[in-house]
Amino acid sequence: MKKTIAVILSIGIILRLLLSFTTYHSDVAPFDFAGKVISRGNITNYYDYLWNLQDNHPYLKVYPRNLFNYPPLVYFFLGGVSRLTTWIVNPQVHDNFILDFPSTLGNIQLNLLLLLLKLPYLPFDIAIAYLLMSFVKDVKKKIWIFGLWIFNPVNLYATYMLGQFDVIPTFLSVAALYLVVKNKNHIDSISLLLSALLLGVGAAFKIFPLLFVIPLALLKNDWWEKIKVMGVGVATYIILAFPFIFSKGFRATAALAGQATKSLYAQIPISGGESIILFLAVVIFLYLVFIYKKVSAEDLWKRFFLMMLTFFVFTHYHPQWFLWITPFLVIDLVYSNFKNWVVLAITLVSYFTLITFFDPGLTVWLFAPLNPNLWGLPGPWQLMGLNPDINIFRSIFQTLFVGAAMYYSYIHFPKERENLL
Repeated sequence: MKKTIAVILSIGIILRLLLSFTTYHSDVAPFDFAGKVISRGNITNYYDYLWNLQDNHPYLKVYPRNLFNYPPLVYFFLGGVSRLTTWIVNPQVHDNFILDFPSTLGNIQLNLLLLLLKLPYLPFDIAIAYLLMSFVKDVKKKIWIFGLWIFNPVNLYATYMLGQFDVIPTFLSVAALYLVVKNKNHIDSISLLLSALLLGVGAAFKIFPLLFVIPLALLKNDWWEKIKVMGVGVATYIILAFPFIFSKGFRATAALAGQATKSLYAQIPISGGESIILFLAVVIFLYLVFIYKKVSAEDLWKRFFLMMLTFFVFTHYHPQWFLWITPFLVIDLVYSNFKNWVVLAITLVSYFTLITFFDPGLTVWLFAPLNPNLWGLPGPWQLMGLNPDINIFRSIFQTLFVGAAMYYSYIHFPKERENLL
């Protein structure tokens, strides 16, 4: 098994390095830029940096004032790492990367910079593959689950092509689940509190791990223990963000970022000014089911999976967000002995087709570091001479995913007998 894993890992790492070296998306630049801003002494006030610049400042010709719209841990970690690793890149190329990206196309220094900016994701990514192996006992299944993650196209696309950091909170969520499974025969309070802590740290990168805190806490029978687990998860998230609460920029762009409320858009109007928010309604329903139906530690992943399915059913999501659900798709595929491959295929067809209806930066322009002539071209449909109705086709392919999600929800919905507490 070790030799097979080593071969898979070696090929996977080479593939990741190649994708990192040859692809670019504009979202990777702000993380690097944040490191530059923070290194100048803007610690708790870096969210205000762009807001305080004069209107004619060169940075504002490239970036909006609300550029920094992620939680602070994102910029401190990625910005800090970029300061440590990118010093070998030509300073002029590095400056142009932030202020005038097209001018860097065709320069090998750009490719080196892209590689260095994406390298920090590699340890988290590989760690997920090894953690997933612990969810199965059979040697063949261990190899399969490892290989499926290593060659997971969603991860390769979101992490090493787009350069997004969603693999970090995804790792923390899987690690939290791993601690539970590892101690499945004796789930003590310390393990659950550590898992909650990991979820809280994950939420300090992206908010979604907080959805897992309640299912995690419900593994305990005692309500005081449940409250402690939930408290640790939420408190960790709040503590990591608290130093920035007095920053106007943080409150305006990160604390209340529009992306965090996208799941609330799907509603059923019941009067002129009142609606039922579908995502919240289903989340509340699921939490109530979880309260009254016990689950084993080994099956906790199913409840995490249900929370993610609910989120993506009701949310117009960014492509990198879909990475959050992929560990559970991999676990399901292996646990089902590939029985659910058709459902997974439908899910992936929906996902990758939806990407083609976003701006060209998510498709054609990605490969501009390889071929500068691709920069500025229209999207794939326009290049093929087609002009589909984007809204209709988005709706069709999102509905395709919803159908698959309904099936996943059906087979993984709690079936244990009620346990009235």
